[in-house]
Amino acid sequence: MREILKYNCIRLKVNGEFACTGELSKKKQLREGVRDLARYVGNYIERQIDGTVILQSPMLLEFSNVRHAFTTRQITGTQVGEKFSELDMSLNSPNFPEHFEFFAKAFEINPRSCVFSHQTHSKNIKIVDHSDVNEPYWKRKMNDIDGLITNEPGIFLVTTYADCMPIVAYDSNRQIVGVAHSGWRGTLLEIAKELILKMNEEFNCSPQDIFVTVGPSIGPESFEVGSDVASEFSVKFGKRVVIERSGRFYVDLWKAVEISLSTVGIIHLEFSNIDTYKATEYFYSYRKEKTKKRFAAIVGIIK
Repeated sequence: MREILKYNCIRLKVNGEFACTGELSKKKQLREGVRDLARYVGNYIERQIDGTVILQSPMLLEFSNVRHAFTTRQITGTQVGEKFSELDMSLNSPNFPEHFEFFAKAFEINPRSCVFSHQTHSKNIKIVDHSDVNEPYWKRKMNDIDGLITNEPGIFLVTTYADCMPIVAYDSNRQIVGVAHSGWRGTLLEIAKELILKMNEEFNCSPQDIFVTVGPSIGPESFEVGSDVASEFSVKFGKRVVIERSGRFYVDLWKAVEISLSTVGIIHLEFSNIDTYKATEYFYSYRKEKTKKRFAAIVGIIK
């Protein structure tokens, strides 16, 4: 079973091997406003910004021209708490504009520069540009889309989650960014692999130049499935993604996506190692809470 690394270590796959690296360099920390003694949650860095609590990938923080955040449910400050007790990024919530604009102000992005996906557990991926930016922003959802890619600075891609895997990919050479929503169905469809292939097809991205981080999602100790789903994963990815314990079956989605991405040549691969089922103080878990609330992954190229 994968070793779960915590705090001062990130699980980063480079040149086919997992390596353990320390904290961000002080130069990078200062550039991103991260204090010398950053708090780690799993392998990600926690930041508190104007009432919001976000997590960030140490790997992506190494690149000055890409901005990203994984929102959490947590908010800080009494004035904010009087309005709402948790941050909810669900586009289906009637209060979504208020919640998203609160986050966007703290993160210093324009909501009107954001593009959202209407996720259906497909492997459909769309290239987006400024023609996809219209008013009102909260009603602009890319229908039946689970992956977004852009090469245009100033556009931020937004996808939402409550146990499914956020997969963020960045080509440091061609300045292309993409994100995919991968639940168990999307993992069987290999949407992470499709994201890389689409980046290659549309922008000639080389897998060796693409850095991928897999965000907070349900972990291998928590994702219990029936024998039918376990069999599908075993056939697709091999027996090592299925764990049988006390007569019950569990699927390691993280291992499945690692196997899938290895087939297209990804060598820069990082896992948050944050199990949303276990970390409900930070993230929503549909499996545990049956909630309609969501957290979000936001990523874009800076102008």
